Amino acid sequence: MKISGTICRIFGKDISTDDIVPGFVLSESVERKFFGQYCFFNIDKNFVKDCKKNKFNIIVASENFGCGSSREQAVYALKENNVVAVLAKSFADIFYRNCLVNNLVAIKIKDPSIFKVGKKVEIDLKKKLIFYSGKKIPFEISEDDLCIFLEGGLIGKVKKDIKEKRFSKPQNYLKSKIKANFAQTIVEKIVSDHCKKILKAGERIERLPVDILFLNEVIGPGTIKEFYENFGKIKVFSKKNIFLVLDHNVPAPTVAVAEGIKMMKNFAKDQKLKIYKEGDGIEHIVLAEDGYILPGEIVVGTDSHTCTNGAFNCLAFGIGTTEASFCLATGFVYDFTLPKTIRIEIFGKFKKGVFSKDLSLFLARKFSDGTALGKILEFGGPGLKNLSLDARATISNMSVEMGAKSAIFEPDEILENYLKKIKKFPFKFYFPDKNANYFSKIEIDLGEIEPQVAFPPKPSNSYPISKIKKTIKITDAFLGSCTNARYEDFLVASKIIKNRKVHPDVNFIVIPGSRKIYNKLLREGILKYFAEAGANIESPNCGLCFGKHMGVLASKARIISSSNRNFKGRMGSPEAEIYLASPATVVASAIAGKVVNPKKFL
Repeated sequence: MKISGTICRIFGKDISTDDIVPGFVLSESVERKFFGQYCFFNIDKNFVKDCKKNKFNIIVASENFGCGSSREQAVYALKENNVVAVLAKSFADIFYRNCLVNNLVAIKIKDPSIFKVGKKVEIDLKKKLIFYSGKKIPFEISEDDLCIFLEGGLIGKVKKDIKEKRFSKPQNYLKSKIKANFAQTIVEKIVSDHCKKILKAGERIERLPVDILFLNEVIGPGTIKEFYENFGKIKVFSKKNIFLVLDHNVPAPTVAVAEGIKMMKNFAKDQKLKIYKEGDGIEHIVLAEDGYILPGEIVVGTDSHTCTNGAFNCLAFGIGTTEASFCLATGFVYDFTLPKTIRIEIFGKFKKGVFSKDLSLFLARKFSDGTALGKILEFGGPGLKNLSLDARATISNMSVEMGAKSAIFEPDEILENYLKKIKKFPFKFYFPDKNANYFSKIEIDLGEIEPQVAFPPKPSNSYPISKIKKTIKITDAFLGSCTNARYEDFLVASKIIKNRKVHPDVNFIVIPGSRKIYNKLLREGILKYFAEAGANIESPNCGLCFGKHMGVLASKARIISSSNRNFKGRMGSPEAEIYLASPATVVASAIAGKVVNPKKFL
């Protein structure tokens, strides 16, 4: 198979899916062609027009192309502009998976600098050669991925499984008696138990069974459409293991969003699935809160921050629209490669004014060299006793911003005591073996971390607050999102804002992460501190983190946010500036009208 095209663009490092297609259009259609007109809308206004000059287009980029969101619409947008291949030094894991299932050829190259815009390129997949300017450039690709590209994606295999009724049933990993003859990481053990055979990092798994699948209303309508178009009016693989959550755009801000929500509700009724209604909360909070996320499970969701659930000692990761439709039908993630693991040993405890978000931003900067790309971050060590479950959820949530596929925490007494109150099903803890084979190991002393602030346009662009010499005045502040909208976050924030006022030049929006958290804060009188201070309190949802509604930013706005991403245009205008920090730093800054160290407010 040969692919020919013209190089239409050369991009640098860390081009995100937010860059490729903006969040504000995602819920506006379930038709793939719709997204083509918005391709690179925030960062390259001429991209769509320039793509029309060539019959076939090829993009060249540096490291970590397609990082950030799991939005498969990014791949749709590229294909609608006749992009037939992307050549990059490395790819974000979910984006690459979305390329595989949609047959957009994605190839890793060693040196993007040799390519020039306007030049012709020919790719011979079978020979693994790129022909460019009289040169033959070899590239590496696994035989499995090569076969998928040559066969036009994974859809054929999935349809065959359905025809032969090779469905998955909920896996009883609790009864597995797999004993490896080598030391294993936590994730190697979990996957081995589910697949009923000994596995190690790097091995390819044809069908990975999942325990929990959840969809939100951004990706859900497209997934439902794909599900019925590809497989007909069949039933989902399990009524008890699939959840629908309305959280990103609620209450619905447009008619298109409302129609998508209606589709989700009808699907839940037809398939007899549990659906969380508008205002119940964010998907990465409510399922764990209700006892559905348990140690040892394999959890997938149509959102890149599904990795949040790794705080509960389970393997959790995001998938795209098409993979979710496959999983709805079969209960499998197909052609899954078991990732390598980086061990992070935690010691000590945080100083006053320092929190888990600060550690997350510190690690995002540390791993900005691509070391963690596609890997599992396994957290353990004596310092875990100083990290609450809320704190662990924040760190796990941000692991995708570190380039990782997911994070996972060792279980301990803190997790055990929590699960005693809310668990719905039996579970078992997974610990790593001594001398497990890790890609690398690092040690972190929590006492050496100080408050961090991530400057635009990416989370890894973070600095210790003591190193920030200039005054950063703000116009907006946001306390919320799946990263930092938990009870503990609001408790800390309330201690700062009590008997104080929001700066008159700042619009401060606060959104608790779930209805249960909201009601608890209400009962305890904590929300009144924010109301009396002049904050805007909204019902549980993703809010302006997603850039769709509830306070999107104008041009020249400058916000400090407890959310997870600060890509250009992420929260509204591409001319706005987004700074990321801990809830304590966010609230202190909202009061001061500028970015400040929260220590003096505590």
